[in-house]
Amino acid sequence: MNKLALFLGTLIVCSCSNSLDIKSIQNSSNSYESTYVTLRGIVSGVFQQTGELEGFFMQQEGLFASSGIFVQSNIAVSLGDEISLNAKVMEYKNETRLDSVSSLQILSKNKSFKTQTLDLPFSLNTIEQLEGCFVSIPNTLQIADSYSYEKYGQLLVSVKNLVQATELYDAHNQAKEIESHIQEQYLSSILLDDLSNRKYPLEEALYAPKNSIVVGAKVKGIKGYLCQKNDTYYLRLQNDLEVETVNLNLNAELNGQLKLMSFNLHNLFNGDGVMGDFPTKRGAKTYDSYVKQSFKLTAAISLANPDVIALMELENDGEDSLSAVVQFCEFLNQHSQRNSYKVALSNTSAGNDAIKTGIIYDASLLSSVSSSYHSDPVFSRNPIFQSFTFQDSLEFVVAVNHFKSKGSRGAEGLNIDQNDGQGAYNNKRSLQAAKLLQIIDSLYSDKNCVVLGDFNAYSKEDPIQILASKDLMKLSADTYSYVYKGNQGDLDHAFVSKNFATRIKDFKVLDINASYPNWTDYRFNNSDTGYFRSSDHNPLLIGIY
Repeated sequence: MNKLALFLGTLIVCSCSNSLDIKSIQNSSNSYESTYVTLRGIVSGVFQQTGELEGFFMQQEGLFASSGIFVQSNIAVSLGDEISLNAKVMEYKNETRLDSVSSLQILSKNKSFKTQTLDLPFSLNTIEQLEGCFVSIPNTLQIADSYSYEKYGQLLVSVKNLVQATELYDAHNQAKEIESHIQEQYLSSILLDDLSNRKYPLEEALYAPKNSIVVGAKVKGIKGYLCQKNDTYYLRLQNDLEVETVNLNLNAELNGQLKLMSFNLHNLFNGDGVMGDFPTKRGAKTYDSYVKQSFKLTAAISLANPDVIALMELENDGEDSLSAVVQFCEFLNQHSQRNSYKVALSNTSAGNDAIKTGIIYDASLLSSVSSSYHSDPVFSRNPIFQSFTFQDSLEFVVAVNHFKSKGSRGAEGLNIDQNDGQGAYNNKRSLQAAKLLQIIDSLYSDKNCVVLGDFNAYSKEDPIQILASKDLMKLSADTYSYVYKGNQGDLDHAFVSKNFATRIKDFKVLDINASYPNWTDYRFNNSDTGYFRSSDHNPLLIGIY
């Protein structure tokens, strides 16, 4: 009896030991964390070079096996080695790994391992099962975000365009739709990464040519090791990507006799106006960088060739000969298609913010009737209103706005992010929208008005719905003006008074900026003086009359 009990006890221990495999560790919900385990598998990738991943991937093989794990160790192994090891289970930012290897035995060599398939959209259960495995994505995907490609070798790719939830759904009445939309997009996208942990990896180590990186470009041939960091799944690519460059519509031609352009200049600061006082507070760090920025902005404006330019993110330094706006107007007259641009001068205050709105117009075509900033404590940057006359018959008003941003710094009370998708300071932006309407109703109700700018709010958010709820009609296009963390949407908008709607002949968003990498703008050495990525916002174009 005692011998039988001993035999059964030994059998149970052996059975438990044999049943412990990579899948058991990955599905353990951290129950093995900090525990030493013995595992068996095939080495599927070796990255033990100094400064790289400093370890290797091993994968469980079998008829229904689909589990892998990363082992942080410098013990020499080779691709295809079948190994048995004893190591400690650890959790690194939600990724299950092994480290502190106490023993490792190579059982055989040159073993094959299975390439797992990951289809997008994926399920959370499927992708969790594949963590640590070498996987192939059969889908042709598209680049959604390139913000970290040069700096960290990372690209966000997706099944289709990723769109900001509040661009499509009302934050108050469609909370369930917003939640569903965010989840759908999460399951339809994945982060690609290089095989290093280096900041600014060498260009030859990157997996796609930099000049092919544009939002919307198609990518295929995706193979690599599936990893997890916090709530983000990412693939460390083993091979170069096949990239099919995208041809964006750069046609700036418009119907109508007059062309308006709304353009966020991405912090145009000119130092002291005589080549000194760099770096500036918010713009260029050097005078040469400022000159490059001016050329890039001028190239974009020349492409559009507008009669009126509504400007945001100008340095708020007055309107004299040393001011940013006056010197930029002079630069346009020297380097653009026209030499008759003029600043809409105002004797009123632009406000106390570091940046301001402004207007430049072609004085050979338009007569300036009056220009004024309207001040109110609620405004972050005072809106400027400019009245024009065209051909002695058409009178209209252009109102340029720049509402409070979504950044949460200093937010209190109702301005704190309410976690409804609208970001911080939504309350302040809503009050700014209401005040703007009040100004229009009281001073410009009988005028032909074009109200535009950077409202820092997406189309279904409160400020935009407030503006579009009365006498203003929102203009719409099929291209978005901004990309944030891969999500496209409109922060820049244009409205017209309903009595002026018949005069609007065309409206476009010119995608020369938002789809292009941020690391090609004026602040970086590898940028040029062309119009691509002249700003982080796409300009709006309106054809009138």
